Amino acid sequence: MAGQNDTFDFITGDRRERAILWHMMLSLVGGLLLGAFGEMLAHGPDPLVAAYDPYAYLALALAAGRTAAGFGWAVLAGVLAALGPVVPILAAAAFPSGYHPFHVGVDGTVPGVTLLALAGCALLAYATRRDGPRGDLAAALPAGVLMIEAVEAAQSGSWSVQIAAVLLLAAVLSLRRGAGAVRSALAGAVLATAHLFFVAGP
Repeated sequence: MAGQNDTFDFITGDRRERAILWHMMLSLVGGLLLGAFGEMLAHGPDPLVAAYDPYAYLALALAAGRTAAGFGWAVLAGVLAALGPVVPILAAAAFPSGYHPFHVGVDGTVPGVTLLALAGCALLAYATRRDGPRGDLAAALPAGVLMIEAVEAAQSGSWSVQIAAVLLLAAVLSLRRGAGAVRSALAGAVLATAHLFFVAGP
């Protein structure tokens, strides 16, 4: 009986490790594909480029974090999802070109703050799986940021950015269920209002 339990535990652990490895690989490959597609869009219509970057990368980081197997794996998945686009972007930076998505400078470097932000989004997405106020707050933080983006885009007339922000906002709030989604939306609205009135100014 003990031998059967040990075999079952081994098989279960092996499956879990394989699932984690697949998740890490998919996070990296997803970033590679998004980066390659972003480079193809780099010289396309400005509204489309503005809607793609950074919202497509944020969506990937949120998805990678939400489906991670644990706290540490969520951070690693977010970093891999953020590093994935670096390869096609650096490859494109070797040739004369103009704008590069993912906020890449002329020297082809990716600011560390961007990687940290995407890893943080993945971690917050993982934290939304928790019940209670902690899960609500984890969803409220990115929700508030996206509300700010949507309002500022509406003020500047960037309709494509506003649509991208609103769609991603809906995805973030869908990570919570029922009253949790409502609480997250209200908390995000409070954070966005505080920023718009006390930081951005009238």
